[in-house]
Amino acid sequence: MNTPEVSIIIPTRNAAGWLARAIASVGPMPGAEILVVDDGSTDATQPMLAEFALHDPRLRILTGRGEGPAAARNLGLAAARAPLIAFLDADDRWRLGKLEAQLAFHQAHPEAGFSFTDYRHITAEREDRGTCFAFWPRFAACVAGREEGFMVEAAPATLLAENVIGTSTVMARTELLREVGGFQADMAQSEDWDLWLRLAARAPVGCLPAVLTDYTAHRPGNLSGQKRARLAAMQHVVRRHGPMAARLDPSALRACRVRLLVAAAEAAAAEGARLKAALLHLGAWLRQPARRHAREAASALLR
Repeated sequence: MNTPEVSIIIPTRNAAGWLARAIASVGPMPGAEILVVDDGSTDATQPMLAEFALHDPRLRILTGRGEGPAAARNLGLAAARAPLIAFLDADDRWRLGKLEAQLAFHQAHPEAGFSFTDYRHITAEREDRGTCFAFWPRFAACVAGREEGFMVEAAPATLLAENVIGTSTVMARTELLREVGGFQADMAQSEDWDLWLRLAARAPVGCLPAVLTDYTAHRPGNLSGQKRARLAAMQHVVRRHGPMAARLDPSALRACRVRLLVAAAEAAAAEGARLKAALLHLGAWLRQPARRHAREAASALLR
């Protein structure tokens, strides 16, 4: 059996309504293997995958234990046969040429540990919510005027300051992913951000500034417990990676701490503590004056 160029890992759980679109977005590339990890689905996922496998020999179906997407991705990582891995969530989809563009980038830059692209937030109703890179001011300045792929300077600091990486945009060296142990599956949230920072500490990071992925933003109204868990996970990541970022670029750690204030404000607002939320947003504005911080502070008071 020929070794594929890239292993595509798609974790899924009860996403039958999205999965076919995600798999189709891979395109007809013959040098790929598609590893779909069914993580305990109870919908029509299993018969759908069985039907797909009859017509696409690139498709391999793995069975997870219902432990979440990080563990499912690690299962795919263990089974992958290609030297490069591309991640794709079941409810996202790639744009035409995404896979080929990243493969060409890695062929031109074999030193890169991983690469990522810009992506667009699209709601389930197909409403455009804008691109990722445009939302983050520091990284928007970094990519301004660039059209070709480039290596990210001081990547551990840059990627801590603003979490600009969407999992479905990442292509990484399989060997390096295995060396660092893959995703930390016992983290409640932010395990992807943590992995990108661990990889960035080991090897150069590439970025393709084009929008090559559509991210489905269809999870509105997180519960207060989820907001609090997100804040705790972010704090864990900053404790782990903050010292290295500070050595490379102290301003990156300061920017990240503003993000922690915003996350704390969102958790307070979800718990009904409107005044606390407003004060935390105001603190973020004082440290990093931005219109959205002021707008969020006012919104917390009026909500």
